[in-house]
Amino acid sequence: MFEISPACRLSKWVRKNECLVAARPLGSIFFYHAQAIARSAVRCLQKCEKNSCTPTGTRSMEPPHKHPRRNDEPTMSPSLPDLSTLPELVLIHILSFMDPKEAVQTCILSKRWRNLWTYVTSLNFNKSAFKRTAHFVRFVTNMLFFRGAIKLDTFRLYWFTRKRTGDTYSMKNRQICASNISSWIFSALSCKPLTISLVLHGFANLKLPHALFTCASLEQLELGLYDCNNEEVIGTKYVNLPSLKKLELAGLTVNDPVMQMILSGCPLLEELCLSVCSLKLSEMRSDLLRSLTIRQCQGSGVVEIFMPSLISLHLKNPGRLGTILSLKNTPSLVKVFVFSNYFQGYSFSAAEFEFFTCLTSATDLKLYGSGVMALLEQTGLNCPVFDNLKRLTFGRWQINNNLDLLCRLLQHTPNLEKLTIVHTAHRSPRNPKKKGATGQIPFRCEQLRAIEIKYSDPSGVHELVDILLRNTSHRERVLSISPASKCEISNL
Repeated sequence: MFEISPACRLSKWVRKNECLVAARPLGSIFFYHAQAIARSAVRCLQKCEKNSCTPTGTRSMEPPHKHPRRNDEPTMSPSLPDLSTLPELVLIHILSFMDPKEAVQTCILSKRWRNLWTYVTSLNFNKSAFKRTAHFVRFVTNMLFFRGAIKLDTFRLYWFTRKRTGDTYSMKNRQICASNISSWIFSALSCKPLTISLVLHGFANLKLPHALFTCASLEQLELGLYDCNNEEVIGTKYVNLPSLKKLELAGLTVNDPVMQMILSGCPLLEELCLSVCSLKLSEMRSDLLRSLTIRQCQGSGVVEIFMPSLISLHLKNPGRLGTILSLKNTPSLVKVFVFSNYFQGYSFSAAEFEFFTCLTSATDLKLYGSGVMALLEQTGLNCPVFDNLKRLTFGRWQINNNLDLLCRLLQHTPNLEKLTIVHTAHRSPRNPKKKGATGQIPFRCEQLRAIEIKYSDPSGVHELVDILLRNTSHRERVLSISPASKCEISNL
């Protein structure tokens, strides 16, 4: 009886299901890729059948010759399990780390994989992975529709409206896309997500749905809205996020009513991050907030901080230190990072000196930039005593030009245990080497047991080492000297 070859069966399956696969809304995106894989398999099977048949076209009854395996051929380790033997929960967890386009394409592997992509718990949509805006909108809409209300842990959307070659993008399309974004957020909220991250650019008519600020399951929220209508983008009168623990805001205008709604409507909020925001605030009050981060923000006045539970404070180039923050009630503050790049000739105000004195309770202090060094230099002998300080880090300082400043500061850290210095030896015209700055001011750090020096230029390092070794006497003292990486020098 005549038997149909595997290649014939596969080719018939391709022709039979071609219209079905193409008819699926999601199939139109990756159908050509799936079709190419299937036709390649048909050609391989036909080639194998041709080599294994006799010239008369009848199959030979003799067993095929077994060729010896070459040494360079890869062998399958018996300890490695087959992918098909893994449980579905493990496969779904693997798919959650893949790009959504690749996760959807796995439906052509077998019947078992046909609907696995609908159960992924993490969705990361990035417009830059698509050449056409219409393809991206159709893909996200269809994927959220077919997965339904299945539980979702993470939903991320990254969309910068940068015009690409051949992408017809107009103001009308932006309005349509803004409405699509709102519907996508509604679909994601129906799945009770734990994390939502939105990084959007150029949507002037975007208004976030009110349901985003009343989601009971949300634990982490990131809103990066650049070149949007910041005054109306939130579009809500109150906030009720009972499970939210971490909030990140970027590119927004934050005023007192908005901040009051956020802090009062998030009773479990522990981490707050403000990046590239316009701060029109007078005060910030929270009894449970433990971490506050401010990066590249501009403020019109002094913001008073009343946070008795605040543990970590991170300020990166926050403008004038004393005119942006005033620490009124932060008794639990122990970890502080300050980066400021103002030049040496800058005249500091009394508020900035007061800000520096409020850091005396810290146990881990990191000071970066010439602005902080200038503030310490003008503080002079009035520098406060840091009795609780255990770890001190100086970054991007021209230490060899300010040896006396270093010695004076170490005089006020009697319990210091670890000192880290990122040393830059370059001298700018604004910061020439000071006459008489020889580092002869004595200091005693009896508890200092670890010294780490990272340098971009070895010149001047030996002077710094001599000063530190001469004024420390711990028996288990450890000294580490190594070149600094580019990230430590320029990307702080």
